[in-house]
Amino acid sequence: MERSPPWRRSGGKAARTLALTRQTIEGAERGWNCPLSGMKWDFLKADILPRPPPGAQAVAIMAGVGVLTGLISSIPSPLPDILLEDAGFVLNAKGVPLHAGIAFGAGMAIMMWLWTNRDPAKCLLTMALTLIGWLAAVNTANDVFSAVVGSELFGTIEGAKANREVIGLLLAGVSAGAIGAGLTAFGSGIPAEAIRRPKSWILIVAVGAALGVLLYPAADLDAMIVLFVPWQAAVAAAIAYGLVRT
Repeated sequence: MERSPPWRRSGGKAARTLALTRQTIEGAERGWNCPLSGMKWDFLKADILPRPPPGAQAVAIMAGVGVLTGLISSIPSPLPDILLEDAGFVLNAKGVPLHAGIAFGAGMAIMMWLWTNRDPAKCLLTMALTLIGWLAAVNTANDVFSAVVGSELFGTIEGAKANREVIGLLLAGVSAGAIGAGLTAFGSGIPAEAIRRPKSWILIVAVGAALGVLLYPAADLDAMIVLFVPWQAAVAAAIAYGLVRT
């Protein structure tokens, strides 16, 4: 009777080891999980592009980033009010601090770098345009509110001015929210091609406009956190949804 080779008599241990090694190599090439630890190692490969996590996980993470930047934005500015010469263009104020735009812009830029594009120049443009969007939104809100309050809306009846202030804050919030979200979407679309699709950026702008109405309760309560946290969280979540939707 012919005897089997020693490595076969050992229960096929060498063959199983060889098969496991081959499986691990093939799995790494295809982005599979490591069979020993369950961790994915494909992010270490130079030819793998950054990508967001799947579906709801990406939306939840971005919403969390928005909550964090919104809380930072709600810290009153230690700087004095800063206006651009005589144009009345607000750069910084206690209630609408410049660092709010910087914080939100930095948060979006970092997530674009992690999830969409490792080009630092494109991600810095995301931050810059988000900051510009913040400044444009603040000054749009100021202009719209001033125009409505200074108008003849509701005439001279009792309570007319108070009514104009309510309408002014609502319109200012919607206008500013749409502009801020629009420029944020434009900036995010530089590193992320998915955000350039109409169905992505239209949703982002719509969310920003809708959440802009929170300017009224925020101003009424003198608590900008009521606006900053939900607005930034919702806009960030809409950006993530644009990245992962098919």
